[in-house]
Amino acid sequence: MVKTEVKTEMFEDIKPDKQPCVVSSDVVSDRKFKRTLLCVSKPSYLLGLLGPRNSRSEYLKRLPKILRELIRNRNWRDASSVLSVLMQGTMRDGSPAMNRLKYESHIQILSHLQSCKNNADEIGKIYDTWIGKIGKQHKEEKLLVWFEQICHFIEHGMDSVAESAVISMMQNRDLAMLPRTNLFIGLTFYRLWCRKFVAELQPEDVDCSESISNVSEPRSDIMVECSVKEESVYSVESEVSVKHESESSVMNYKRTSHISISDLAEGMDVKVKLESPQHYTNPPRLYVTSEENEDSFQNGVSFDPALIQILGDMDPWLLPLIPPEDPDCYRKIVNDSYFKEAVRYLRLTMQSPRHVSLAALHPLVQLLLIGGHVDEAMKVVEQMCNKVHDIKPFRIKAAMAEKFHPKSTMLAKCYEDVLKIDPTCVTTLKKLYGMFLEDGYSRESIVEMIALHVEASFPEPEIWKEFASCLLLFFENLDEDRMSICFDGSGEESNQQNFSVRYNPTPKMFTDTSWTLRAKWWLNRHFSSEILETEIKKFEKLEAEEENGGLEMMRLMSYKAACASHIYGPEFSYVTIVYGLLENKCYNIELLNSLQTHRRNFNCLHIL
Repeated sequence: MVKTEVKTEMFEDIKPDKQPCVVSSDVVSDRKFKRTLLCVSKPSYLLGLLGPRNSRSEYLKRLPKILRELIRNRNWRDASSVLSVLMQGTMRDGSPAMNRLKYESHIQILSHLQSCKNNADEIGKIYDTWIGKIGKQHKEEKLLVWFEQICHFIEHGMDSVAESAVISMMQNRDLAMLPRTNLFIGLTFYRLWCRKFVAELQPEDVDCSESISNVSEPRSDIMVECSVKEESVYSVESEVSVKHESESSVMNYKRTSHISISDLAEGMDVKVKLESPQHYTNPPRLYVTSEENEDSFQNGVSFDPALIQILGDMDPWLLPLIPPEDPDCYRKIVNDSYFKEAVRYLRLTMQSPRHVSLAALHPLVQLLLIGGHVDEAMKVVEQMCNKVHDIKPFRIKAAMAEKFHPKSTMLAKCYEDVLKIDPTCVTTLKKLYGMFLEDGYSRESIVEMIALHVEASFPEPEIWKEFASCLLLFFENLDEDRMSICFDGSGEESNQQNFSVRYNPTPKMFTDTSWTLRAKWWLNRHFSSEILETEIKKFEKLEAEEENGGLEMMRLMSYKAACASHIYGPEFSYVTIVYGLLENKCYNIELLNSLQTHRRNFNCLHIL
């Protein structure tokens, strides 16, 4: 033990003393200077200086949200700084969502910070960089961005560059087998054709310069509809709120020259026209095979003045392009290479899956109608109606039937199909009611269609008035025999027969379970005491503000009460209260007499 202690003491004597490492002030200042230079030259260097809790990856996850918030608030300069940091920090991130966020933001920031400068070429180069960053495994995203670049070129009048880009797309083997490739190629040629002949295809009272500026939008509804990308935290477009008009609204559309794809795909309602449209008596023959279709366009199309006149009277949402009445100009337009290529590739798109072929339906129908292929256009629409349950092909079919088959039973069937998909469409319902007034539509069918509309919406007073008149007319001209004879059941003939006669007050169509459910639901939806109280308060408020200010509200309540008297009986609470209100006001005798007529009708449904 003693020897060991002595040996340990010897080693302790040999061990040198620790001296602190002294760093000169020059070295420290040099490090700070280098760090400052790195922070200025490489913004992503700052992310590497963070502590363990606030790691680089956590901050990179926050930056996309910050960037989207800045763009939504239109804070373009701060967004540019954040985008610069995000670009440096995600150089190796090749995901489609992150690329879309970065390059869409770059395009928006550049467009707003340099709004007075023509940035078309510079934005085109951004698209080139964006396409180069997309990996080979993301073919759909690459195709979509490529089409967005083409739309950008067309929008800024760079038609030759757009044509070169679409030719490159056609020659790309990786994208050739994608279902949307034919769609985007066909739409590109379609829009190039529209721009080339925009002066010949527009009315004289429309400014062509305005139409050219509205030919396309880089992010059209067609591209959004066909996009395969999912909305995520990286998407800039998901934050942009776009106001769309409801397809069921009634709008008095004027003929405009906007021929953008988004305008062609949306806005399916038209002004109500109850008069009979002109009938096209000599439609061309039906083209069965694609080979015959190709030959028909290659050999040229004959000029038909009757068809041109009908197409000029088409609803603007279906055909905003008016074919010229000059035969030479018409042949020049139809025999153009852009026109033929657009028809060719859009026809090929119809063989694609339904969500892709649906996007090509509207422009293809327009081109076929202008080219004189009416029967083929109708056949394409019918095939699409059988393939998808979407409102667009049914509206197109109804609009075409109005012009080419106005007196056929197919027109009523088209209107019914539209209402079954979109029962809130007032325009289609009024067209059916016009057919009913012309004895071209049955009473049972019009009552059923109005009931569908009442189920899906809160109708305007005119619809309630038509509903009440249909119910009244239905009972006054009831054809079915509602008397039943019940024998005694003996089955033997005798001099004295025992039988009883029963009178069924409810028509057969109203004994269905669906009408019972409707009547119960409408008690709360349209005829409850709370709703009546709200309507009366609104009526009194409007009446106090101006003379006869509550007339429209009174019309609504009186027509609803007329319908309720047929459905629930003349002593129903909604009916009696509204009738008493009309008697007290005494300023509209017409409404009072109308409601009194409906109350005196003894034939009510009594389905509850």
